[in-house]
Formats: sequence, C-alpha cells, structure tokens
Amino acid sequence: MKAIILLAGYGKRMRPHTWSRPKPLLRVAGNTVVGHLIELLSGILTEEVIFVVGYKGDQIETWIRENHPQLDIHFVVQEEPLGQAHAVWLCKEYIDDKQLVVAFGDGIIEADYLNFEHPDADVVLLVQTVEDPRRFGVAVVDESGFVTRFIEKPETKENKLAVAGVTWFRNGNQLYNAIDNVIKEERQTLGEYFMADAYEYLLSHGAKVRTKELIQWADAGTPESILITNARLLSVGYGTSDALERGFNDGFTVIPPVYIHPSADIEAAVVGPYASIDANTKINNAVVRNCIIDPGAVIQDCVLDRAMVGENARVIGQPKALFVGDNSDIMIG
Repeated sequence: MKAIILLAGYGKRMRPHTWSRPKPLLRVAGNTVVGHLIELLSGILTEEVIFVVGYKGDQIETWIRENHPQLDIHFVVQEEPLGQAHAVWLCKEYIDDKQLVVAFGDGIIEADYLNFEHPDADVVLLVQTVEDPRRFGVAVVDESGFVTRFIEKPETKENKLAVAGVTWFRNGNQLYNAIDNVIKEERQTLGEYFMADAYEYLLSHGAKVRTKELIQWADAGTPESILITNARLLSVGYGTSDALERGFNDGFTVIPPVYIHPSADIEAAVVGPYASIDANTKINNAVVRNCIIDPGAVIQDCVLDRAMVGENARVIGQPKALFVGDNSDIMIG
C-alpha cells in the first residue's frame, strides 16, 4: 500500500548531533532511525512511498536513494514547521481513495503490519498500553473496541492506550479532507496543525476508528532515549551474532549484546555491553559500553559509558602513572 513518512523535524533535543545531520539519519543498533523504520514497514511498502522532509532534507533523500533503491519514492519539502497534519496535507498530489499508512519518523515502531487493516474500521491506530499515560496522547475506546475520543496528556491514569506514530487509513482522501478542514478552520496548537485534530474531525463525521497493539515502540527523540533504544534493540537480536568469536580472533573482549561493523578496527579493548560500533571506526586501548560510536570515529586510551560519538570524531585520553598510598581516595575526571 501507499505510505507517507514524516521526516521534517529539526531534532533540537538531539543537538549537537543534529547540527550536522537530520535526526532520521542518527544511527542506532547498526542502522539509521529511518532505516530501521523502513525495514519494519517493508512488507507493506508495495506502492509509492512519500517522504516529507525539511531540515537537511537533501541528506535524507541521498541516504534513502542510496540504501533503498527498490522503493518507488517521492520527496515533498515542508518549508515551514507547521506540524504533522500540514506535512501530510502537502502530499495532496499523491493521495487518493486507496489505503494509506502515515508514519512519524522519530521512532522505531514494530508491529504486525501485514495485518494492519481491519474490516470494520476506516482508521486503525497503533497503540501501546502504558502504566502512566499522562505524557502521551491516548485513545478512549468503548466496549466494542471502537475509539470514542482522544485525550492529549490526560490528567489521570484511567485511559492507558498511548497512541504511537503509525496509522492505517482505508481511504486516503478521507484523511486529506479531514486535514483540509482542520487547516481551513485554523485549528492550531502552538502554531502547528496536529494529526490528533484530524482524528477528532474524522470521529465527529462518522469514521470508525479502531486500535491495534504494537509489538515494540522505541523512542529516538533525546540522547538518553536513543541510548535506551540502542540497548533494547541490541537485546532483542539487532546485534552482531558472531561478535564473541571475532573478539577472540582479533584480540579484544566482547560483552554482548553489541553491534560491530565488519570494517571496525578494534585492538586491546573491551566492547559492550550495549555498544554499537559502526563502519571504519578505530578503537584502541579503550572500554566502550552503553555507547553509539558513529562511522569513522576514533576512540583511544579512555573509558566511555553512555556516550554518543559522532562521525569522524576523535576521543583520545591519556594513560596516567600513579603512586597511590594506603587509605587514599583518587578520582580521575
């Protein structure tokens, strides 16, 4: 089916990494954020895929064309940051009355996409049951499983179905008409048009909306969350299966789970757990754990924990000779 993937955000919370590249191209567990999303959606990307880009969109287009040439792709530029719904609205020339999937590109969401649609629904929202829904948008459902309303950041914990960023629509034109009305009526929140308002419009005009539980939802919006996502993905099979054998053969220690690119040059090091070491990196006399090390980076004579090191960056420490007397406390920063 046809898909629209939204990739136009600035990624301000991921600076300084997003000063030089857009957030969808940040790396985690051996791939980019958008790369993981495309692979998870691959079973249903059978028609056109429209990517809405903005900040550093040329980099995104180049990466997708080089790494996914099999896709029938188009790129739409969102010149102003006017929100998710506005981004979809810009895709008018590609939207028709056929099925459509809309995905936000700032997370990695695994679900049973091959069985996404529902025979009794016009819209299917991916959701996750959460213990504390107060920082999410949630869907409220009736006894029959149909959505009756949406609540943005509810004050109570009563409704626990947090809405994720991938949605199926039976009729793309139905969605477009809803967004068009939202924009004409200037329903904005902090200067942006949100998909939640389009969903509310659809509900108020008789659309049948259902939910579907996702399998895994990994956030990539902050440095802390992307490191957690890296650890989670490595833990569920996204790592290098023969890393222990490679470490034994090449003379370094591996503590799984880890991802190590075949071209990484590692000597006299301890790698892991939860470390992603990308292409053409050089790691020597170092301990690297809970880290994402991007292509071309150099790590030497240091211990890194919960770190993100960008492309071609160098982190070089200095061995120290110490004479430490009895009952001393030494802290080396």
